[in-house]
Amino acid sequence: MNFVDSRESFTKVSNLNSQELLQMYQAGQSEAATAIFDRYVARLIALARSRIGSKLGRRVDAEDIVQSAYRSFFVHASGDEYQLKETGDLWRLLASIALHKLYGQIEKHTAAKRSVHHEDPTDLATAAARTPEPSAGEVVAIIEELHTVIRDLPPEERMVLMASLQGQENPEISKSVNRSERTVRRLLANARRKIEQRLLPGVTTDVQSSTSVVEYEAPLLYSDYVLEQLLGSGGMGKVFRARVKGTKQKAAIKSLHKSRQSDRRAVAQFVKEAQLLTRLHHANIVRVEGLGRFPGGGYFMVMDYVEGIDLQSQLDVQPFSIKAALGILKNVTDAISYAHDKGIIHCDLKPGNILQDKNGNVLVTDFGFAFLIANGATVENSIGGTAGFIAPEILSHQSLPTPATDIYSLGVLLWTLITGRLPEKPFIHRSREMELKPVFRVVKRCLSDDPRKRYQTITELQQELMAIQ
Repeated sequence: MNFVDSRESFTKVSNLNSQELLQMYQAGQSEAATAIFDRYVARLIALARSRIGSKLGRRVDAEDIVQSAYRSFFVHASGDEYQLKETGDLWRLLASIALHKLYGQIEKHTAAKRSVHHEDPTDLATAAARTPEPSAGEVVAIIEELHTVIRDLPPEERMVLMASLQGQENPEISKSVNRSERTVRRLLANARRKIEQRLLPGVTTDVQSSTSVVEYEAPLLYSDYVLEQLLGSGGMGKVFRARVKGTKQKAAIKSLHKSRQSDRRAVAQFVKEAQLLTRLHHANIVRVEGLGRFPGGGYFMVMDYVEGIDLQSQLDVQPFSIKAALGILKNVTDAISYAHDKGIIHCDLKPGNILQDKNGNVLVTDFGFAFLIANGATVENSIGGTAGFIAPEILSHQSLPTPATDIYSLGVLLWTLITGRLPEKPFIHRSREMELKPVFRVVKRCLSDDPRKRYQTITELQQELMAIQ
């Protein structure tokens, strides 16, 4: 598609009313979904936030509510379950779905079934109608304000923003302004943040001010992605499968839980993980593109989407054969050796942090506890790991992480993959497990309480593993 076609397509979809957009989406035209999302997402987030008070603000995430509402809407809309009679019906429908999701969450977090404003949660249509479609006068005022904001942007930001609004993709903009794509993303992010601060002050300031006084570079744009499915949720955050808008390309988006977004140490650790991983480019490490920010100010990390399963899920079914486990360890140790060469200790190697895609490729992920040797320091209190896999000197706070820290975890990992259980203490060989004797010998050295008695490098460990094969 050339520049003129792209601009005409962009303008055409943007000018459609809500009834036409829904019909386009139901006809299978994906650009309509993007237009529906972009047209209402900020207002829906603002609506949800207006119904959440300070007591629930840290437990109920308006952005999560809106994402969930959109997922429900698109699932039902694709089945032709919705029919619109009037132009404003799409807004009222989306608002009703979002409020239904919101009140469901509020009911989980409060004994009394009420919202912050004491509204009846069953009266969704009335609540939605309280935030009506903007009048013609309001639209004109918003457009005039938008023109003013764009005019006041620095020349470079204004140039890339206008090119983006006209339908140009980032690579094309990069060539036209003679800047890297990373710089283009940063300029677009800066421009968007300034526009949001002028037009949607209530949407952008709350979380941003409570997260941290430190501002980290986060050039990736939330508007470039569509969240499609929650893949998993842990103690620190959540991972979503997403799609890059305008393409079929998939990505994984990781974010902190709402309760963690106001924890400066958690945010610093999350940002550090993204910054470390953007420096790592290895076939057996999940690639991280970088950081972005949600409309509310929280950070997210964009990673390659791996269509597969983690090793813990496979272990829950049955252990691996010795041959298969050694093959996995070869790939994992290649990745960790590369990370060590870059001055990075993983610190949390376990089956749940190792993925195997549908082609059998093994990839290491989750460097959330990674330690950077290069500057001899790490984020305060962020050294950690998983019980059973963490080296004793780290558990007892006797030492900072070293390559021997990961070697201990690799020994536990190998034994767990083959037997389905953690090594016992004391770690002794049982005569009925004669086929495990060579593996036992390697694992036992890895598990030495004294880090100096373990293999000192990944290369040394790999040589021992090759001898077993």
